[in-house]
Amino acid sequence: MPRTLWRAASAQLQGRRDAQADAFAIADDEATGRIAVAVADGIGDTADAADAAELVAKEAVGAALNSTPETGCIRAREQLAASGIAADASIVTALFDPAHSRVRFTWAGLCRAYLLTTGGELRRATYDHSLGERIRRHTTQRGPLPMYDRKVTRTVAHHEFVTTSLPAHTATGVLLCTDGVSQSVAEQIIIAALLCDDPDEGAALLARDVGINGPDNATAIVLRRTH
Repeated sequence: MPRTLWRAASAQLQGRRDAQADAFAIADDEATGRIAVAVADGIGDTADAADAAELVAKEAVGAALNSTPETGCIRAREQLAASGIAADASIVTALFDPAHSRVRFTWAGLCRAYLLTTGGELRRATYDHSLGERIRRHTTQRGPLPMYDRKVTRTVAHHEFVTTSLPAHTATGVLLCTDGVSQSVAEQIIIAALLCDDPDEGAALLARDVGINGPDNATAIVLRRTH
């Protein structure tokens, strides 16, 4: 029987928000060894935002596990539209498949995915769908743009998802996270978390660095290659 090559663990903090509007989901298939994971960030500090994030994360991994991350995100969009929930979300979904040579990612919004290579290099698998990132990509502007970096240009409900993949055999660790993690944690801490042999320790390290009183919800899924 196939066995997954990856172990997954998660950590989540509410921070100084009224609602925990982040969500995550992890699903696996023992028969195939596949693992699907998703992190979602509801847009807004409301119960509706929390409901939207929980719904899309769950729907995305359920469909991704049996197909692709893109199919998962499309399913999440359909179910969010049918739910009547008056909120939207960012999402990143990944699929780890022992039969596939690449880790596949699909996303929209400000959730991110990072991959740590066997050589110790941290690679961003995603880029932010924000007005600030669009400005940096099309002008000579560099560095943070506080007025624009949180203006989301793609979401679960609006515009197309983006899909990419990275070689699985070169990866030792993968992080999926909301911007409450990526905006608060230095890359050196992310590397340290992905180097932990136990993904639970890696996820806990990220949570400690963000701190329980961080300004935003913070959610992370850490995956560690087992062999």
